[in-house]
Amino acid sequence: MGRPLSVSVVMPAYRAEASIGAAVHSVLAQTYPHWELIVVADDGVDYRALLPTDRRLVLVRTGACGSGPSAARNRGLDAARQPLVTFLDSDDVWYPDKLAILAPLARTHGIALANTRFCEYPGPGYDADCWHDVAEGYHDWRFFARVSESLWPVYQRRVMARARFPERLRFAEDAVFTLSIMARHGGAYLYPRVLHEYRLRPGSLSRSGDTVRRADEAYGWVLSALRKGDRFSFPPKMVAFAIAVFERRRALNRAFPVSGMRYFQEFETAVRAQGIRIGAAATGQFVQYGNRGRCDGDSNSIE
Repeated sequence: MGRPLSVSVVMPAYRAEASIGAAVHSVLAQTYPHWELIVVADDGVDYRALLPTDRRLVLVRTGACGSGPSAARNRGLDAARQPLVTFLDSDDVWYPDKLAILAPLARTHGIALANTRFCEYPGPGYDADCWHDVAEGYHDWRFFARVSESLWPVYQRRVMARARFPERLRFAEDAVFTLSIMARHGGAYLYPRVLHEYRLRPGSLSRSGDTVRRADEAYGWVLSALRKGDRFSFPPKMVAFAIAVFERRRALNRAFPVSGMRYFQEFETAVRAQGIRIGAAATGQFVQYGNRGRCDGDSNSIE
């Protein structure tokens, strides 16, 4: 295997004073010491005053206030220097062995990711894993496309090539970025144990009606771009399937408000666990979900 490969960790920060400490400390606590953490301030804040001193921490700025997560991550990619790259949001945390497990797997397979735990924070509250009883190993990118939550792999830089986050988007930009790279590469290696904690914060990450509207607009823009020929790095033969993926995500987003659930992640994992089919061309005309009914759609589902 040779010498361990170092990892560039990109962390966008916007009004993150309350959460960034825990996120950064989860990187400092990694048992794998070969990393640099690039904190990208998108709000003009000097986060060095809030963070411990470590030569592996790098602070850069977008030069704007609220330019968006895509612009911030792209600025971090510009500053990244290591052969492996990954991303961590400033309100999530890693488990201590995330990089120790995923960095060697990414070196071998090009892209590697682990299970994610979605949990209400501060708890106790909703708590669930993205996958249950999933097989460890290399999976085709279509397997990951059927999951509508955020996926944050460790990438080899050469696999990422020139991929960029679409700066027009402030929602679903991570899905466009990740799935297009996976589609071009063919797939990714999945490690089934939870190594990433996605923290759901009431009042900030709960899905308000406005968030549902903005998500719908973002999906509409992605679908329009794909149909007009902007492939976002998806291989030509994969574009039709990518369109079906984002149609389904849009339908799920539209179905969510009548689910009675507080978090989209709770709704989406329940839909997958119970095998409920959401039509890709659905327009929001859904009956109640779960014990109150089910979401009905047409036959264009990708599941």
